[in-house]
This record gives sequence, C-alpha cells and structure tokens, in this order.
Amino acid sequence: MVHFHAPCLISEYVQEVGRGGRDGQRADALTLVSEPTGWLDSDDKQRSQFFESKTRSLQQKAQQLARKIPPQGEVSAISRQYQEGAIALGYLHSIGKLVWQDPFHYRLVGVGAPQKNAPPADAQRMHSYLHSRQCRWKSLLEQFGFRTEAQGLECGHCDNCR
Repeated sequence: MVHFHAPCLISEYVQEVGRGGRDGQRADALTLVSEPTGWLDSDDKQRSQFFESKTRSLQQKAQQLARKIPPQGEVSAISRQYQEGAIALGYLHSIGKLVWQDPFHYRLVGVGAPQKNAPPADAQRMHSYLHSRQCRWKSLLEQFGFRTEAQGLECGHCDNCR
C-alpha cells in the first residue's frame, strides 16, 4: 500500500492500510509526506486546503450519522449500512462522542451535548502521527482509545521501531 498523499483522518488511514494483508500475506505500507507551506511545491498548500475542506465535510457527515445510528453497535454493521460509516465512527471517537468497547463494537456518549474542550484538529492528529518518533502501532492504539494495550509497546516492524 502506498499513499502518495496522506489521508486527512487517522481512521481513514487505518481503513486504507488495512486493505493490505487481508489475504493473510505480509503487507507493507508507505506514506509519502508533502511539505504543507507550498514553498517547495505550490500544489502542497492547495492540497492541504483541500484536505481541511474534506475534514469539515466528514465532520458534518459524522454529526448527521450520530443522529441516525444506534447508541451502541458493531462497526461492520455501520460500515455496511453507511458509505463512510467507519470514518464517521472514528471521527466521533476523536471528539469524545464515542467509546470503543473493543475493536469491533462502539458506544455513543454525550451525542448532542455541547463539547467541553475542542480536540486538536483532525489534520493536526494525522500530522502528529506522520511525524511521530514513537511506535506507529502504539500511536494508532492510543488514537483509538486502547491506551492500556499500548503501554510499553514497540512493534519492531514500523519505521520508528526499526
């Protein structure tokens, strides 16, 4: 799996790289990171603005989906029923409106209630992931709320662990 440009959401990234290796075979993922100021390539700045717009659109879809889906359920059922369901669930988790009961089941919390603290922008989360020096697997687990499982983890396979 090669990403010429990184997705704007961590959940979108996980969904896309998860397609590699579904046949049980080894899979590698490579994500190329562009320079966001546009100094080296003016297309980079335009691309960054496009992803910010895409993120806002996904946020709106996630908020609409939160009003339609059951208060708890299975991720695969939501993914089958709604085109961008898995991405929307990931976004709802990132803003504190969803908790993962396990990697396959979710529960909505505080939907409709005002948000206490604005979380870091989704684009910033993806940027942080891409530029992190910690284990990529550990970072993904933490992003999805599996902090206990991530403690002390070093996968030994990602660019940072090697």
